Amino acid sequence: MGHLTSSVSPVFPPVSARDRLHAATLVDGLSSRIAVEALARDPTAWERPRGLSERALLRWVSGRSDSELPGRYLAECAHLRELGAWLRTPLDRDWPLDGVLSGVLRGLGTLPSGVRLGIVGSRKADPYGVEIAERLARSAAIRGAAVVSGGAFGVDIAAHRAALAAGGETVVVLGAGLNHPGPRAHLSVFDAAARRGAVVSCFECDRRAAQWTFLRRNEWVSALSTALVVVQAGSKSGALSTAAHALRMNRPVWIVPGPIDAPLHRGCHALVERGARVLTSIEAWARTEDGVDVVDVGADEGPNEGHSLWAVAGVEPVALSALARRAGLPIDVALVMATQLELSGWFRQAPGTRYARARSPRRPA
Repeated sequence: MGHLTSSVSPVFPPVSARDRLHAATLVDGLSSRIAVEALARDPTAWERPRGLSERALLRWVSGRSDSELPGRYLAECAHLRELGAWLRTPLDRDWPLDGVLSGVLRGLGTLPSGVRLGIVGSRKADPYGVEIAERLARSAAIRGAAVVSGGAFGVDIAAHRAALAAGGETVVVLGAGLNHPGPRAHLSVFDAAARRGAVVSCFECDRRAAQWTFLRRNEWVSALSTALVVVQAGSKSGALSTAAHALRMNRPVWIVPGPIDAPLHRGCHALVERGARVLTSIEAWARTEDGVDVVDVGADEGPNEGHSLWAVAGVEPVALSALARRAGLPIDVALVMATQLELSGWFRQAPGTRYARARSPRRPA
């Protein structure tokens, strides 16, 4: 899905159907989802959208008549232009959600097409949780899948950083408007994501974060993910709401198991009773229930130099001696080849002279 800086009309009420859907998200007192769904049915019915309940219609009429609404809409259009941001609605051909979720999506960068793996979990993840999030993100990047998460501390930011470090793409779904990205400590990661993926928001540009916006953000993380992995989640973790939305949307959901009495895994284990699968290996998310890969690296891709050694490596570090045996290479030849692959960015080295793939073969530099 390519970059698109969508034009927005600085006229109120808007004339075009898609601009009316945009304006509907700014009407106070009515859920943006309900407003957009109503206008999507008949964009000409700006005064009294069809299909609203009596209560919702009263709120719409009141909000639409608010004297501050035209100013908010014009300010929103100006913000989008200043940011160079794009706008997508359910009326657009490149709307990414296929009826799963209604609303309007604003963003910077390029929303990746194809497989998108959601990786979510606790903000207070322990070192094990951070490591698993990083390994999952590397697995996705190497397979050519993008990583989707919420940009928060803990699991989220570990996944974003690892995907970018592995040469992959990532999507940050903000819990606020594009003018208020946060946490501020992660702005450099968000900037990198806008260059290698996207930073998106379902909120108006000037919306600041609040408890309800994070809950709404979780739903969009699920909708934008082809599949979801919950790494660590306590019994009250926000990641559980993300998983619940994903299950409702019929997205495959995996959990990372842990000790049965560990607080950081309690929420994950509870999700199994609701239909989530247990992740038995780092790459299990990429396989369907019958074992068929949904994203495959492909043996005929990769670097021209050193391909035989690269082809037998995976996303987990393996001793060079073992890789040499798999490839049928003398150890001295394998060492030279591994060094070349590391210098060119195709390999990463781990302690103990162990190597793993480090870049998606679909995006060679």
